[in-house]
Amino acid sequence: MSPSEEPTTLASTIRNLDAQSLSRLLTLRPDLANPTPRDLTEVSSRASTHASIIAAISSLDRWRLSLLTALAALGDLRFTELAEALCQGWPIKPEAIQADVADGISDLLNMALVLEDSGQLHVIQIVTAHLSGYPVGLAPASVLPMNPNEVAEKLAAAGSKARSVLERLVWSPTGHVPNARRAVTPATATTPVETALAHRLLRPLSDDTVILPREVSLMLRGNRLFAEQPSPTPPPWSEPHQTNLVNRAGLGTALEAVSAMSALLEAMERHNCALLASGGIAKRDARIVLSRVAPGDDGWVYLALAAAGGLIGADGRSWLPTPLADRWRTDSLWGQWVSLREAWRHIPQLPGNLGNALGASAPATAQAWRRLIHRELHSAEPGTPIETKVIANRIRWRQPGTTVDDSLVEAVLDECRVLGMVALDARTDLVDARTCADMPERTDEVILQSDLTAVAPGPLTPDTAADLALLADRESTGIAGVRRFNRSSLRRALDAGWTGERVRQWWAEHSLGDVPQSLLVLLNDVVRDHGRVSVAAAGALLEVDDPATVEAILRSSLTTDVGLRRVGPQVLVAQAEPDQVLAGLRQLGMSPVARDAHGDVFSAPPPPRAKVDVPASSAPQADPEELAASLLDKRGRGFSDRRQLIAQLHQAQQDGTWMYIERVVDDGTSVRQTVRIMAATAGAVRCVIRGGGGVTIVPVSRITSCQPV
Repeated sequence: MSPSEEPTTLASTIRNLDAQSLSRLLTLRPDLANPTPRDLTEVSSRASTHASIIAAISSLDRWRLSLLTALAALGDLRFTELAEALCQGWPIKPEAIQADVADGISDLLNMALVLEDSGQLHVIQIVTAHLSGYPVGLAPASVLPMNPNEVAEKLAAAGSKARSVLERLVWSPTGHVPNARRAVTPATATTPVETALAHRLLRPLSDDTVILPREVSLMLRGNRLFAEQPSPTPPPWSEPHQTNLVNRAGLGTALEAVSAMSALLEAMERHNCALLASGGIAKRDARIVLSRVAPGDDGWVYLALAAAGGLIGADGRSWLPTPLADRWRTDSLWGQWVSLREAWRHIPQLPGNLGNALGASAPATAQAWRRLIHRELHSAEPGTPIETKVIANRIRWRQPGTTVDDSLVEAVLDECRVLGMVALDARTDLVDARTCADMPERTDEVILQSDLTAVAPGPLTPDTAADLALLADRESTGIAGVRRFNRSSLRRALDAGWTGERVRQWWAEHSLGDVPQSLLVLLNDVVRDHGRVSVAAAGALLEVDDPATVEAILRSSLTTDVGLRRVGPQVLVAQAEPDQVLAGLRQLGMSPVARDAHGDVFSAPPPPRAKVDVPASSAPQADPEELAASLLDKRGRGFSDRRQLIAQLHQAQQDGTWMYIERVVDDGTSVRQTVRIMAATAGAVRCVIRGGGGVTIVPVSRITSCQPV
């Protein structure tokens, strides 16, 4: 930032910025640009609000915060004096950190947290008010300070016991002492505290509070400003190793993740997962569908991914796959995995606390933690060993005010391992990859085995995978997953409209070898039994082609369960819905088919799908460069506009009319209010807010527009 020749206030500094400096300010402090300010006066007014100052300080890393607090503690300094102060008490020369100090101070100047006047750096007052009560733990300068020699003599005279008391206040200068203003001399002192008071090494601040003078604190610290030497860079990463091996392991895990998600969607399509009143999924149902997806806590990660990515949703009674899940299945392998990576960043549940409460509210920081750690992984090279302690310390450096729980970091890294972003305890290139040339090609061939199983030698094409999911039940997860053909799975295909000939043809087209005889025998048995009993809608109408089967049905418990009665030699009627009758017949070991009211066999309907709300797109952010140019164009008109505004306010006061005013409040946003002006000056107006809002005083600099009601 290039300050003007005599910048004495924040407003004058912002008013004299050039286009590049103003654009930089709006970039580093985005709250000043959104919502779009009307002029530079509104920018400077917004920049001095408590909310904006807190946001700016919170965005500083440990190095820049250290520079800011050092300046706030030491007062106005030149650049070289600040570098020397930071090196006091440490085995480092000011020349070694001058470049880093220059970079940090440049950012503080660009953010308008620090101003430069006649070569001296000055922290604006409102910023100092939002730092700790005593920046860097130093008390304000004493009215009658002692020189270093005097401090050393008094410390020696006070003795070791008094020194031990003083050392407790070295980094926090105040302490509680009853009757702090007691009159005491070195001769009458009986306790270490009284000895320190007698030698002016402690001074009373109030009746029950004492303070450690700045010169005494610096002497005990060895003139150090900080307990630990502030570092201009975050803790370093370890050197990368075995990059190719790590990336291959991560790719394998990514493929497993895609396969596991496919298994989860398939399981939720087949099993009715009840919706809880709290918005979650029944825990028993969740365990059932996850039993074929992933072991342990990994399964809950996939469930959270499916909900966060909109692949599953609640339809009012149960959790179901969504239309987005159908599109996800037809996407490329890389597209499927990228969708999971993006969904992971939006999981609302707190890391390490994933469960069945999919629809419950979660802390706002849940997504922030994942994004923080993802950013740290992004800063490392592929193959870099990933350690929880290193990531936690890097976050502490970037956000000094954040309390970092190592167990929370480890929970996020466990999720990254599930997705393949971390493999073999190292960072993979999947963290930020936009393409993946090593992703395997899909195949449409499977290995059919005589034990009635099918093995996929690799990822299957979407159509092949969908057909195989219909024909066989999943037995294991993974890209080379195993599926088993059985009577129920083949009957499921026949219910969906397949014929025996179509199943044989599919096997012949997709098998890498000959179709095992055992599979053909099983299919013939299922086809022969399929359709022997048909059910038509009346309540439900049963047509049976075998008289012995009719007698068997009438003698079963199904007769009373669904209210069966005979209406013909081989025709029965039930007082239940066809779906219930079909389920009961299947429990008896039969293979009924469903018919419509006209007697035609109909295929099983497509599986139901839940609806999900499309997330609303965020409001577009103002471009800092364009906004800076626009604000500078208005700069020449600012004085006349402001004078006209004040004239309007005076006229409204005289007329006693109600006025619409728009003003910037403390959080940086604009509000529109209807007010009556009671008194107006050049600096502020006192007005009554319509609707019982009471009387308020509004600075003129925060009023952006004014017009009569």
